Amino acid sequence: LTSGISEVKIAIQGLQDSQDKLGARVMEAENRISKIEDRELGTEQDCKYLKQHLTTALERIEDLENRSRRNNLRILGFPEGVEEGNPVKFLQEILPELLDLEEGQILEIERAHHTLAPRLTPEQRPRAFIVKFLHYPIRELLLCSARNKFQIKWKDHRISLFPDWSRDLQQKRQRFWEKNIKYGLFYPAILKVTHNGETLSFTDPGEVKKFLA
Repeated sequence: LTSGISEVKIAIQGLQDSQDKLGARVMEAENRISKIEDRELGTEQDCKYLKQHLTTALERIEDLENRSRRNNLRILGFPEGVEEGNPVKFLQEILPELLDLEEGQILEIERAHHTLAPRLTPEQRPRAFIVKFLHYPIRELLLCSARNKFQIKWKDHRISLFPDWSRDLQQKRQRFWEKNIKYGLFYPAILKVTHNGETLSFTDPGEVKKFLA
């Protein structure tokens, strides 16, 4: 009997030792998991931080790009090659006549060129002119004159003038047009939108994004 009890005690001690080892391993595993979770949380926070700063940087780049285009116009409708290698001279001569500008109005153009694309075939729509004026008021004068004319025609070609926005800004404006929303920006940074006969004012860009969603 004594021998049997001893064997049971030994077996129990063996089970206890195994349980202790298992407990130690579980604790070690929990510690490792905790460290991994901490690292994952830190990585997630770092990613969120980097994403926020990347978004801010991209917005600043877009703003700088549009500022650099402030004096630019995009002119559509002129046939390919009509400028005969000198777009500045051609536009300085043609635009005052097309837009009924005052006699003697000088258009100081810093540079003008076609949009960067391969030369098209006669069946395709001609490339636009990108024109940078030396002075912003001249660019505004041309836009205003174009808006006041019902239609601009040159030798049976319809001519259109547009601000030379960046691609991202054009896409943002397109979202308003697709939703049939009229909009305007007022100082200090109040965006007013009219949709379905109701006019709303926004001071927070995040609220505008929610409205457009």
